[in-house]
Amino acid sequence: MKYVNQLQYPHWLFITRTGHEGEEFEKGKTTTVKQSGCGMCGAVMLADQLIPNCNFELTDAIDLCYEVKGNQKKGTDYNIYGPALAEHLNLRYEHSTDIEDVLRCLRTGGSVICIAAKGIFTKGGHVMNVIAEASDGRLVILDPSLRPDKYEACPDKVEVKYDYLVLCSKEVLAEECAPKGTPYHLFWRK
Repeated sequence: MKYVNQLQYPHWLFITRTGHEGEEFEKGKTTTVKQSGCGMCGAVMLADQLIPNCNFELTDAIDLCYEVKGNQKKGTDYNIYGPALAEHLNLRYEHSTDIEDVLRCLRTGGSVICIAAKGIFTKGGHVMNVIAEASDGRLVILDPSLRPDKYEACPDKVEVKYDYLVLCSKEVLAEECAPKGTPYHLFWRK
């Protein structure tokens, strides 16, 4: 299983906010994968999980995002990028606001991109991969901005295993993703 951490790419450009003007946004702000590339890392990990021997790399994810204009906001707009990613990788795609759809997707061999709002996973917005349901019912997540101390303040809600897997209950994930418009992007092999 491939794990891609955006913190390892401080010098890779990922230009975002191309569709906004005004005080709130700097149009065409030059950012890096480290700053705003969690969605790109998530796409690469999703492709690796669902497509054996897939050769979809970070540069491919970024190029596709630029092509479909999924970078018009801060980071990646999965309402635009998700369907394009699915088409590019020949995957089935749905989006949802219901945590039960996340479980349905995982239980039928799929994988989920989730968008967390400000909370324990992020100070702003953040894209993560929900890859499995553990035997105890917790969700298994690949967090592309994981660092050793990230979840020290909330050990009762989140557990890190093997230095790259994050486990939490469906309730915690639902609470953290609820404020975002469409927080769950579901992908399956066709």
